[in-house]
Amino acid sequence: MSSRSKAVPLVIALFALLLCAGPAAAETYTVTRTDDPVPGACEPADCSLREALMAANGTTAVDDIVVVPASASPYLLQYEMLYLPISDEVEVRGAGADKTVVKGNGEESIFGTFSNRSVLSGLTIAGGQAAIQNSSGELIVRGVSIEGNRWNGGTAGIISNGPVTVESSFLGFNRTENVSGGVIFANAPVTVVNSTIAHNTSEKGLGAISGNSSVTLVNSAVVSNRSEAASMAAVGGTPLTVRNSVFADNRDAGGLLNCISTGPLTSFGGNVSDDGSCGAGGGDKPNVNPLLGPLELHGGTTRVFSLLAGSPAIDAAQQCPAVDQRGVPRPQGSPCDSGPYEFAAPPSPPPGDSEFAMKVGKKLRLTKKRVIRVPLTCPASEVSPPCRGRVRIGNLPLRFDGPHTLQMRFLSARFSIPAGKTKAVAVKSPRSTRIHLPTERGTWKVLLRVAAEDAAGNKWEVRKKRARLIRR
Repeated sequence: MSSRSKAVPLVIALFALLLCAGPAAAETYTVTRTDDPVPGACEPADCSLREALMAANGTTAVDDIVVVPASASPYLLQYEMLYLPISDEVEVRGAGADKTVVKGNGEESIFGTFSNRSVLSGLTIAGGQAAIQNSSGELIVRGVSIEGNRWNGGTAGIISNGPVTVESSFLGFNRTENVSGGVIFANAPVTVVNSTIAHNTSEKGLGAISGNSSVTLVNSAVVSNRSEAASMAAVGGTPLTVRNSVFADNRDAGGLLNCISTGPLTSFGGNVSDDGSCGAGGGDKPNVNPLLGPLELHGGTTRVFSLLAGSPAIDAAQQCPAVDQRGVPRPQGSPCDSGPYEFAAPPSPPPGDSEFAMKVGKKLRLTKKRVIRVPLTCPASEVSPPCRGRVRIGNLPLRFDGPHTLQMRFLSARFSIPAGKTKAVAVKSPRSTRIHLPTERGTWKVLLRVAAEDAAGNKWEVRKKRARLIRR
């Protein structure tokens, strides 16, 4: 009797601990292989992305993390052409969109999310039909690049029945052969902050973002999106709200058209647009050229348009996020800038800085993938780095096919190289023109032009009429 009576308080104590216990601790799974085999267990030294997601889906913990490390090779979608499933509250965390690529097979959506809350960060998601199909839960994409997806059955980027938040991301070069938006279609609220939406196309719908619920854009850029139908803008919502954003060169079959809404279209000001379709809030600048620079990383992990000196977007915004798309603090001036890029004036050159020259390698190499690599060196003695400019290659032994061959005299590429570094600048053919480069091994003479300047504005140019192009 005495022993049993002593055990009762212990049972009560254990029961009380169980009642007070919180949810199971979150687990972290690290992907260790880039292929997509028949799924099994996620072992520490043998774990595919699909296996890591299935392991995270199978736990009782919330907010599990699937780590996808940097890789020179993409993480592939191969297993029976099935999407990668997320059915629990999971964050898929890459090492940065410039370092971690998840690539589809062109025959299926890449991620399918079915949880209350899914987060994807630090990834490039490319080569699928849709990048992400989201059910009714909350979807957050942060520091993600969604590009090169194409689907004739729906939107090629994000399709969602739940709320979508896009932060510090690049959504571009996707094509939808349907009536939905080129890169986002949602039946729930969409919020886009500090992001670039560019070069997306819809055959019959809005060029970029289409929402049957509210769509809100904050400090974002919507540029060069296309609808092949009439009266179809780049972005639309029910309603549509825009603030501190940049709109440029978005077109439908009839010409420029940036914004449309089936509900109220509200501007909170600070918007810069090359037409007048995005509202008229305080501080808006409609019908102006935003003066955008090149679409590059610019020190970040996702592509963004820079602002050229004199852009009307500079110092045009109020109440901006604390950092821009790249993570650069705002403001750099006073006040902050419209769009996802915060402009910083180049520093004053050191006294007497008037010299600038680069070094061009003796050999240009043509790779098996039909890319011409031009070795350029920014000297260690350069006092106002980086060395920036453009490479142009002409008089090539090429055969051209396509609608724009008459306008094409050069292949070209931009570059930015730190002091003391050498970079093999990759010169590729544009998407709009098919170019057939030599397939046999050999050496050819080509015209090479390099025009560059340093941060102090000192300029340098070289022209070689007989540069050596080598195919090994």
